[in-house]
Amino acid sequence: MKDAKSKDPSELFNTITVRNVPADVDEAITRQAKAAGKSKSDFVQEFLTATFGDLIGNFIRTSELVALMDQEMARMAGTELSEYVYDLEMTQAGHREFCRILGIKNNDDLQRIMLAGMPFLEIRARQLTGVGYLARGNSLYAALLVNAVSRDEETVLTLRQSLFNMIPESTFQEIVNELRKAMRMETFEWSLI
Repeated sequence: MKDAKSKDPSELFNTITVRNVPADVDEAITRQAKAAGKSKSDFVQEFLTATFGDLIGNFIRTSELVALMDQEMARMAGTELSEYVYDLEMTQAGHREFCRILGIKNNDDLQRIMLAGMPFLEIRARQLTGVGYLARGNSLYAALLVNAVSRDEETVLTLRQSLFNMIPESTFQEIVNELRKAMRMETFEWSLI
């Protein structure tokens, strides 16, 4: 099998045709492509590449384990799971940050993190009690948080500054320390950080 570098460029790309796009969606694509200074074809190609090149987004949409654990987390939190498969809690930029901070390179890394985080999903579900609904992927986000929390203070602070800065600092500290206690790890002395 040839690797990507030795393949003919025509073997690296495929052509797809999308039919029956609603007129209002087509108009939205046209307006956005024009605003971006791109042809519709280039705009849609870039959009699809960004969307389906998102490691975490793809994993959320394809992992049966994530789907099952999302349902379980919603049950434990006493809320509903969003029926919208494409509504993820975080953006692609947030997903890239998780990958950068935690050194995630592939689906195997995500699967390992998901499995290791499963024993702590109930705690995270309890922390989310009272939300109107859970978006798809919350069980993976919880496992990613658990993975970060199990590491050093610098990783946790980087995660806080990058992805959890909308949560009050004291609330984030409580979330982290509750998870660390459940992992039988020392809690962080936040005043010293």
